[in-house]
Amino acid sequence: MNITYHIIINLIIYIPFHLFEEAIGDFPRWMFTHKWLPYHMTHGHWMANNIFIYYPFLLCATALFLLDNSIFLCCGAAILIWGIINFCDHFFYTLKDKKVSPGLLTGGAFLVNSIFGLIQFSKLNPSIGTIILAILIGGILFGAPIGLCVVFYKFFNKYINRN
Repeated sequence: MNITYHIIINLIIYIPFHLFEEAIGDFPRWMFTHKWLPYHMTHGHWMANNIFIYYPFLLCATALFLLDNSIFLCCGAAILIWGIINFCDHFFYTLKDKKVSPGLLTGGAFLVNSIFGLIQFSKLNPSIGTIILAILIGGILFGAPIGLCVVFYKFFNKYINRN
């Protein structure tokens, strides 16, 4: 299986499986209580953030990779690195809280799939620059949407929490 399949599998795991697992674990409340966000979001607001902020970041990186995987190999590998970071986040909080973090199980699926994908990536003999870019972009794919959730909170809140 080549790296492209592993990238697509991470996207498939994310929606609907990972989000479903997080939703049943009340991830919006979890994010607020763990100080990831300064606001407590409703499930609808949290889902809007995932659909309109988180997922498009992943889709853009994937589209660039699919457009030209020789130039944008770093973007494809970044999706795999994002999957590992996602798992590590859930795993860290599972240990810290001594309670399973919502998203840990599907985060484990990200981990396994991403490791196999990175093995395929390594067979392509990427340059050090490509590896560094992949790590940086993977971190951005994980962190930037969280920051944008805070920035766009009032915008989404205005449309989602109408009474």
